[in-house]
Amino acid sequence: MKQADFLRNAVIVACFFLAFSLQVQSQVKTNIDWPVFLGQQDPIWEELPLQWNEGVFAGNGQIGMMIYATPSDNRIDFHLGRQDVTDHRKAPNRKSSMGAKEADVMFDYPRLDIGRMLLRPAGKIISGTMRQDLWNAEISGKIITDLGEISFKAYTLHDQMLNVIEISSSEKKDSSKVAFKWDFLPGNPASPRAQVLPERIGKEGYIANPNPIIRRKNDASVCVQPLLAGGDYATAWIEKTTEEASQSTLYVSTANEVPKSGVSEGAATQTVLDAAKSDPQDLIKPHRDWWHRFYQQSFLSIPDARMESFFWIQIYKMAVCSRPDGPAIDLFGPIFRVSQWPGLWWNLNVQLTYWPFYTSNHLNLSGNLIDLIDKQFESLLKSFRGPKLGDFGWVMHNYWLQYRYLGDWKSIQDKWVPKAMKIVAAYEELQHRNAKGKIELLPMGSPEYNGFAVFPNTNYNLAILHWLLNSLIESNEKFDAHQSEIVKWKLMLADLIPFPVDENGLKIGSNQSFDTGHRHYSHLLGLYPLFQLSPDNPGDRQLVEKSVIHWHNISKDGKLNGYSFTGAASLYAALGNGNKAEELLQQFLSGKDYKGDLLPNTMYVEGKGRNPVIETPLSAAASIMELLLQSWGNKIMVFPAVPDQWKDASFYQLRAQGGFLVSASRNNGKTRWISVKSLAGEPCIVKIPDWTMAVQISKGNRFTITSIADGEFKIDLKVGDEIILNQKDEKVEAVIKPIAHALQVKNQYGVKKGQQMPEDQSWPLPEFKFE
Repeated sequence: MKQADFLRNAVIVACFFLAFSLQVQSQVKTNIDWPVFLGQQDPIWEELPLQWNEGVFAGNGQIGMMIYATPSDNRIDFHLGRQDVTDHRKAPNRKSSMGAKEADVMFDYPRLDIGRMLLRPAGKIISGTMRQDLWNAEISGKIITDLGEISFKAYTLHDQMLNVIEISSSEKKDSSKVAFKWDFLPGNPASPRAQVLPERIGKEGYIANPNPIIRRKNDASVCVQPLLAGGDYATAWIEKTTEEASQSTLYVSTANEVPKSGVSEGAATQTVLDAAKSDPQDLIKPHRDWWHRFYQQSFLSIPDARMESFFWIQIYKMAVCSRPDGPAIDLFGPIFRVSQWPGLWWNLNVQLTYWPFYTSNHLNLSGNLIDLIDKQFESLLKSFRGPKLGDFGWVMHNYWLQYRYLGDWKSIQDKWVPKAMKIVAAYEELQHRNAKGKIELLPMGSPEYNGFAVFPNTNYNLAILHWLLNSLIESNEKFDAHQSEIVKWKLMLADLIPFPVDENGLKIGSNQSFDTGHRHYSHLLGLYPLFQLSPDNPGDRQLVEKSVIHWHNISKDGKLNGYSFTGAASLYAALGNGNKAEELLQQFLSGKDYKGDLLPNTMYVEGKGRNPVIETPLSAAASIMELLLQSWGNKIMVFPAVPDQWKDASFYQLRAQGGFLVSASRNNGKTRWISVKSLAGEPCIVKIPDWTMAVQISKGNRFTITSIADGEFKIDLKVGDEIILNQKDEKVEAVIKPIAHALQVKNQYGVKKGQQMPEDQSWPLPEFKFE
């Protein structure tokens, strides 16, 4: 590991433990039995999952696996994935060709299918059950065969690139124990796009990667997959048996040392050999400890048991799919399957994927997107110049959010500002002045309206440009920097053409009304998430309400996808309409009236169930939090959009922009108390819709509280200060505890009795065979 990487990771770990220590020192108390609380959120499979879309998943942000049965071959599949295993054509000296000239994610740097470990019982599989233990990040299962029972426990160690599968079998034939066995089925090393849509390959054709090589190495088995562009990745496995053949532990590791050749094999093999020699407790204890600390970074409990379980499964999924030293999350994370979209998409997917990391106080896991942009900024900007510039401008909002939630203006000034200035300069190349002297934008895209058509003055790009300019002005004024540019940016803002509107609200562009149903809310970014239109401005509010209603009304007949509902929920939450936001979230969770499928394991797929897109369920987690806490416009909004039927709700150490940790409790329809802790010393303004006054009830230092508007209070917190507020000067116990749920509404996810999917939704491809 390079020294710079080591130091960066050390800082990340230190920040993680610092944040954890802050919760211990807080005056807010928690009364949470974490194993019990998360246990009632566990997905439970009362029937065997029969395909990826029903499977049980584990991961550590780099490697992972999806577990499901394949009855036609009498086996249990442990489908392996590693997030940085991609091709690297057009960049043979790098691990990936992302950013290389003319490189295409479809064929030049797609994700590649590693393969599956196959558990083959001696008897015929009859039935089975599984459970995803969220608290310990472990999967347990029982497989019933006509010869007995096989039980297993499977997990992906957080601190090692290692999948572990522990097996115990009671299978017998004629009173004698019979052995199960393991096989490895390599994945097809060709581009998934080339496999599923060969007609779209193009004139040049596509040459698949060479066949894999399977061999023994130092008591382990290994599959080496060479790449056409050079280098290889490798998967190694070793089975450690007890004296009784009925019990064993399988260790599996995939290493990717591309562009190097001949190195991955040794790395993967050494990992499994070392694991096989280790005390199992030395492996599992650090893994469990990490996950236990991770969950306790924040907390949320709401009256809706299904929504609460869904939320916590997304929190689990976030850590399954992301780690500080890992790659940015694509459409799969480490839980891969063949899809027509085999990589990372920039026109909505990556942006939505990262939204829940910020408020949930898991910024240590979202820095990998920052790393990608830092390393690839120039090449990415070059590839996005022109009609798709807005996509890159939008992802820079995620970059900005990372540091706003940290309360780190210095990093915004030092890292974000130079990049944002270059994007604004690229926008200037796409401007012209009309006869009235107003600045207009040349035809550009508005994802994905009318395919990828272009329109002048798209609201998508105008909103992004407004946000870039306003944010550049704000940061540079704080640091007294770029004074001449500030003048120029203010003039540009003043001269920009207004957002194009018609009788139905915001248009796509000057010459295009929103007159065709469409799943994407690109034309509405001006309100959410960019807040260039303000919910506090009556005119803006009316415009957005009209626009959202029209968007869903005209698109409801088969044009909406899952994220159309999570996005609309966030828009309504920003407007303070919690009832409508909750209604849309319920519609999403119920899988009604949209294209795409929310699966029993909370994964989400489109295109006849064949193509996973991970951002949709993750964005729903962000929408849920926005009912309870929002922060924009340099204000913290507590319970800004709680549905009327949610009389009780509580959250602990959710994070707000400005580097604040916020906790609050609501009981019988009223906000009982809130706590705010400042980690960065930024100005603190709190908005509590149902309060007319705020009184400090916490002990220690006294802080000045100034009422500045109805329900808005300015508090003079400095770095490290914490205050607990009540509406009255009375004794209130600031304790966070879960909302009780009835037994019958717990553990709602997973495949239930009689609810296996009627057909396999995988792409209809033959299993990969090679000589």
